[in-house]
Amino acid sequence: MVVFFIIVGILAVFILIVLFYYNRAFPEAQEIAGKMDVVDRDYWFHGDKKIGFLIFTGAQTDEPAYAYIAYLLHREAYPVVIPKQPFQMSAFGTKHGMEIMDSHPEIEKWILVGHSLGGVPVSRIAAARPDQVIGAAFLATYASADLSGLDISAIRIIAENDGIMNNDRMAHFNRNLPEDSATVMIEGANHQGFAAYDSLSKRDGKVAISWQEQNELSVRYILDFFEKRISEAVTD
Repeated sequence: MVVFFIIVGILAVFILIVLFYYNRAFPEAQEIAGKMDVVDRDYWFHGDKKIGFLIFTGAQTDEPAYAYIAYLLHREAYPVVIPKQPFQMSAFGTKHGMEIMDSHPEIEKWILVGHSLGGVPVSRIAAARPDQVIGAAFLATYASADLSGLDISAIRIIAENDGIMNNDRMAHFNRNLPEDSATVMIEGANHQGFAAYDSLSKRDGKVAISWQEQNELSVRYILDFFEKRISEAVTD
């Protein structure tokens, strides 16, 4: 009986950690997030363009940690949304992401951005709504759903010193990428540098660039890669 209660106690602590622990955004990112509109707990940068960006966070990571990437995209006049995730678990964010898309018909097309576990909702939404999505950007993650037959574009941006994401697993899912896809590696970067948060994990690799630089390079690659698709969508 004593062993039973010990096991129950350990499981309870584990569940509490999973549900309530999350990686906190750096103060600099929180400051930027403070300038975003909060609509139904989602973080918004409103913009005039007909193409918007949806950013899905990594596992148990503070939404404001992605505010700098959102700001860099918004600086080009794009509307950008960081959806609020239940318990900071973006794997459960597919339905809410599609709700955001459906409730904003003024944004005609979307580009989905997912970091780490955020690749799950990006993949699922792109597979389910190819008519609303022109592209997907996978930051240190992969297409978990089959997008190979869809008329969308995808860019996969990986970090040279990523100590979290399994490279073999990412390579295994390369077959799910659409025909129009590309992979770019950021030298001197690591896994958490795609956002701005303080992680308790010690597994990630060392960095030779700042998270700001990694965010800036990521956005530059994303905008350059999708430039043609965006131009075609706006023309149509």
